[in-house]
Amino acid sequence: MERKDLDLRGLLIIFVVMTLFLFGYQAYLILFSPQPEPQTQEKPEEKPQNVPSLLLGTKRETQKPTSLKTLDFDKFALTLSVEGARIVSLVDKRYGKELITEEEKRLGIYPLEVFTGEPELDLVLNLSPYDITLEGNRIVATLSAKGFELRKILEYKGDYFTLKLESKGLPPLFVNAGMQVREDDFFTHSGPVLKIGDKVQRLDPKKVEGRELITGDIKFAGEESRYYFKGFSGKIGAVAVYRLQGQETLTLVRSGNELLFYAGAKEYSRLRVIGLSDVIDFGSLRLIVKPLFVFMYWIYEHLHSWVFSIFALTLIVRLLMFPLTYKSTVAMSKMAELAPKMQELKEKYKNDPARFQEEMMRLYSEVGFNPMSGCLPILLQIPVFFALYKVLTITTDLQLASFLWAPSLAQKDPYYILPILMGATMIAQQFISPSPEKSQNYVMIITSVVFTFLFASFPAGLVLYWTLNNIFNLGQTYIIKRLTSKGKPSQPQRKKGKKK
Repeated sequence: MERKDLDLRGLLIIFVVMTLFLFGYQAYLILFSPQPEPQTQEKPEEKPQNVPSLLLGTKRETQKPTSLKTLDFDKFALTLSVEGARIVSLVDKRYGKELITEEEKRLGIYPLEVFTGEPELDLVLNLSPYDITLEGNRIVATLSAKGFELRKILEYKGDYFTLKLESKGLPPLFVNAGMQVREDDFFTHSGPVLKIGDKVQRLDPKKVEGRELITGDIKFAGEESRYYFKGFSGKIGAVAVYRLQGQETLTLVRSGNELLFYAGAKEYSRLRVIGLSDVIDFGSLRLIVKPLFVFMYWIYEHLHSWVFSIFALTLIVRLLMFPLTYKSTVAMSKMAELAPKMQELKEKYKNDPARFQEEMMRLYSEVGFNPMSGCLPILLQIPVFFALYKVLTITTDLQLASFLWAPSLAQKDPYYILPILMGATMIAQQFISPSPEKSQNYVMIITSVVFTFLFASFPAGLVLYWTLNNIFNLGQTYIIKRLTSKGKPSQPQRKKGKKK
């Protein structure tokens, strides 16, 4: 009965460890990821209550744009409303993504709206018709009225726009960057993001109270989702963040200088050129994730295939970690060999735990076995596997990458072939490296089946990585077994016959 209890306890530990290994990083991001610290006010006179009102609940929500100007660029399709010179539609052509959300359209709050803190004046600035002219890739929108003039100069630069506000007779202006693009975040941040000094801060939308004003050495500010970003960079004097309803937030920036306006995919090849690569969320394991992320992009630039890039990156990482895998596999093999002797000691000293521990350590010493030699290599590999997991979660380009039957590596496999293959490779591992206890093998097989169902909803790129990792691990285990078996003496076969 005691033996059975010990076996069940061991099986339970194995199941828990595998589950934590797979989902521990997601839980860490959700529960234990450090939250951004409240921003200090460098200018005491600027209080949160002085942030301009968005004028919700006024006629702005019922006055939908009627006069539109559509401009077709090589990478973006842009539609401006004559009323307010606001961006009411912006499509990233490469990804076929509309960047203006339904919530923005419902509330009537669009990028490039301006706010002064004077409600009546703001209604005039955002709902009055502008004179819009196009000079090549340069859009000039002018509003002239009694006592003031405002010019919005928006220029297309290929991967981004520049925006300059020229005003006369107006107080300092806040300009709207827009709201985050709604999509499946898959355990990534969605909401306000800004860089102050050298530190990137991602604000939790749930913790934004009403409207907040942030000042400091702000490099960029805007709204992000898993794959997209809308925001400004440049010399920014202040940032106003609003919580509208639920987890919907809005970010405004104030600046008297020309700003870079970026709205589109968080594509590394675009962002690194304009100094916005920090918009990509590398997470808490940044020191490991970013080098792997950049290296995978480097591989892609040479192979021109994201599938081959994932294959190459996984193979290279497995080869680099082969020494650790070797030590771990050898240690586990030695542990399996000691299992019968360990069981004898358990039976012999079942009523004397202290003596059992003493004899067990003596046995380890006699055969030169260190219990940590099997666990430590595995623990050292875990951060790397989590980092690779994160890399494939944030790589925007995977939206356009297909794999045979899977139309996008950023979406789940529609036919569930990859999850089934992944489960099969997990089960195969139990046959090539079985546990001495048959009951443990059964539990591991059941666990593999459970993981197959769990991975069915994961992006195909992640499942492909895990499948390749399992295949490479099978190959390494086979090689290690061949290498270690060569050094062992073969068991002599007993000859049949009569004894003399």
